[in-house]
Amino acid sequence: MASIVVVEDERALSALLAAYLTRAGFDVATYADGRSAENAIVSRPPDLVLLDILLPGLDGLSVLREIRQICPQVAVILLTALAQESERITGLIAGADDYITKPFSPAEVVLRVQAVLRRTQGEPPPAILESGPVRIDPAARTVQVGDRAIDLTASEYTLLTTLIRHPGQTFTRDQLLDILQGPDGSALDRTVDVFVAKVRKKLGLTPSPIHTVYGVGYRWTH
Repeated sequence: MASIVVVEDERALSALLAAYLTRAGFDVATYADGRSAENAIVSRPPDLVLLDILLPGLDGLSVLREIRQICPQVAVILLTALAQESERITGLIAGADDYITKPFSPAEVVLRVQAVLRRTQGEPPPAILESGPVRIDPAARTVQVGDRAIDLTASEYTLLTTLIRHPGQTFTRDQLLDILQGPDGSALDRTVDVFVAKVRKKLGLTPSPIHTVYGVGYRWTH
């Protein structure tokens, strides 16, 4: 199990990231300031650090430089509200492996963490997802129903993979909306119900494995 350290002073955001990463199978520790995070990382290096730049006390770039000097094998993804190109370049020059600008979707962060770990640790590609006639290749981002390949938009693909990875689990509409938010964090101008209807139509399965839990949301039941 890969270990992740989240360094983020916004408590709600830190808890949200920790929840998503834990659900994805990571061992997660959180810190709200640069100094305590630096001490913990140096004493027990994790596999990856999600590091906010604008931290109280010791800023994120200073923590990053210290990590690179003492434990250069640790992967680092910077989190920041600073969107200027110069800021991104500064972080990458300091040794960051990736850079995510706030606001962002927690689901996207999990995918970026997985991608960085595959790149830095040589992890095997994601396993094929299969449920009934539905077969998803996460590495190639392809979806097949039997012998038929189907084309999904990015949001439709995210919706389908979220449901199929957690068979029997009911997701509320609010949870799915949060997962489907784009990397800029903007709310979708279409409802989750519309995305579900489109995915059901493209899958073409009767009865649909995407089951409606009335008044709550949806779950995968195939």
